[in-house]
Amino acid sequence: MTSSDIAGRKVLNRYKIEEKLGGGGMSVVWKAYDLVLDRSVALKVLRPEMSDDEEFIGRFRREAQSVASLSHPNIVNIYDVGEDGGLYFIIMELVDGETLRDKLRAEGRLPVDEALRIAQQICEALAHAHARRIIHRDIKPQNILITKQGDVKVADFGIARALGGVSTTSRDVVVGSAPYISPEQAKNGTVSARSDLYSLGVVMYEMLTGKPPFAGDSPVAVALQHVQGQVPSLREKNPDIPEAVEAVIMKALAKDPDDRFASATDMLKAIVALRTTGASPVSNKAQTEMERPLVPRGGDERLARSAKKKRGLSTTAKVFLTLGVLVLALGGYAFYRFTQWLQVPLVTVPDVTGKPELEGQAILKEVGLIQQISAKRPDDQVPAGVIISQSPKAGETVKRGREVYVLISMGRDFATVPDVMSKTVREASVLLQNAGVGLGNVEEVFHPTVAEGLIVDQNPRAGLDVPRGSLVHVKVSKGPEKQLAVVPDVVGMSLFDAQSLIAQNTLEVGTVTSRPMPGVAEGIVVEQNPPAGTELELRSKVDLVVAGKPASTYTERFQIVVSEGTPQKPVNLRVTVTDATGERQVYDQNVTKGTYTIAFTWQGEKAVVRWWIGGQLHVKTIYPRQ
Repeated sequence: MTSSDIAGRKVLNRYKIEEKLGGGGMSVVWKAYDLVLDRSVALKVLRPEMSDDEEFIGRFRREAQSVASLSHPNIVNIYDVGEDGGLYFIIMELVDGETLRDKLRAEGRLPVDEALRIAQQICEALAHAHARRIIHRDIKPQNILITKQGDVKVADFGIARALGGVSTTSRDVVVGSAPYISPEQAKNGTVSARSDLYSLGVVMYEMLTGKPPFAGDSPVAVALQHVQGQVPSLREKNPDIPEAVEAVIMKALAKDPDDRFASATDMLKAIVALRTTGASPVSNKAQTEMERPLVPRGGDERLARSAKKKRGLSTTAKVFLTLGVLVLALGGYAFYRFTQWLQVPLVTVPDVTGKPELEGQAILKEVGLIQQISAKRPDDQVPAGVIISQSPKAGETVKRGREVYVLISMGRDFATVPDVMSKTVREASVLLQNAGVGLGNVEEVFHPTVAEGLIVDQNPRAGLDVPRGSLVHVKVSKGPEKQLAVVPDVVGMSLFDAQSLIAQNTLEVGTVTSRPMPGVAEGIVVEQNPPAGTELELRSKVDLVVAGKPASTYTERFQIVVSEGTPQKPVNLRVTVTDATGERQVYDQNVTKGTYTIAFTWQGEKAVVRWWIGGQLHVKTIYPRQ
């Protein structure tokens, strides 16, 4: 899957990917929207080409594990981490602002006060991380985010590691960015908390001068300068930098970690002192001795010249000569060690997959390799404490001293079933997913007290530990069960009998309508609604129609004058009568011009006569003759 393929995708059916924010060699960062918590987040996705490399996956997971234990306003928060369909991701706080790299590109070097303010917040983040035994190992402007309010947040702990003080990385891989790498990282891969302070010193140097102290044609050339090069003076590049500020930065950039600040907290105190009083707690004794005049300010100049002749070379010349020889010796030794480092013997990586952690460590140690745990994860197939995979893989040829990253099984993973009783199905689905289980079958049942749509039962029950990914089946209330009755057939019964039978079936008689029905005795049910056999809720109503008192019958001779038509072209005459018995047709013939008498009988209190002559309607109401 390419980077463009995931735009618009929903990760875990929760995080909707919106737009690309940036990326590096290992991952791509996207802006996403959290549909559950209704907020924008940053979603870091491991590049697809890295997804099959256990070492990169281990580093990616290690970033989340490292930062998850950190909670500080100057460190980017981690919200979630996981994998979805082969997509390895980390959900992070979305920082609205720019990187320090962007700021330096736009502004060049920064004012001293602003540089110190930014450095102080970086140092506060490092002090917090170091206190929790986490070392960043890649402090650089690209990993420093600055919000629109000016707050600083340290990001990208992708190569961070929890360490007890120092660690040795693989000897054929230099971890970190060359312009900001500490001498010990460049030389032998050893890192400590003071390695982060060196990198911070480089960042401060760049903020105040516009460029890092060392540059070269290749990363190796730059790294070599960190090992044996002299750091150029800050004040020569920017005379506005106070001596006290330069002293703090130069102490952070000491080649020997023991000559740097003892901790990030100590360096933080020095930066705070610079910002508040302008004074530096760093001793400049060595610098003062170097700058002290070798000839007295007063006295006889001739005596000084005479003494100079007697001594031969001046003290200054001797000092510089001695320093030159020393630098050449150290440079030669460093170059020798550097070449020796490049000539480490090669070994074949043994297979430690399926071995217990300690056994794998012993096997690797026997051939001169170092076992490092990249991550631990649950596994349904591999027992706890056993190695699932390794990187580099078995059979590969690497240099002795190389780290082999192993993925350790935590055994079968379990999740605790949450309580979803009295929740809607949608609410239950979110709770179950967040707990590491899923929603199973949904069955609808009647319940006398729980409202429709709420869960009345779950299986497994709340509080049980089940394998992660298990399904929880639920029953959802349809509300109280409706009791039904069958409508009896009451047509042909007397009204009294029909009422009794309807009541016996827990139903009620609704509207009773009386209608004269020729040939039917008065009071007999002739129609019912709903019809017999219909199921109704208890105490529903059944409407009845009963035969009424027979109506009087009248004979009528009704005359109609037809003023249209000829013998050659007759017109249609159609007559209907509507009375107490209903509507009926009494005449329908083609006629010519003339007067026609229509005879018919009708019942009730009145009758309505309608006739059509050639399609034209006429209406008349007739009443009984008195």
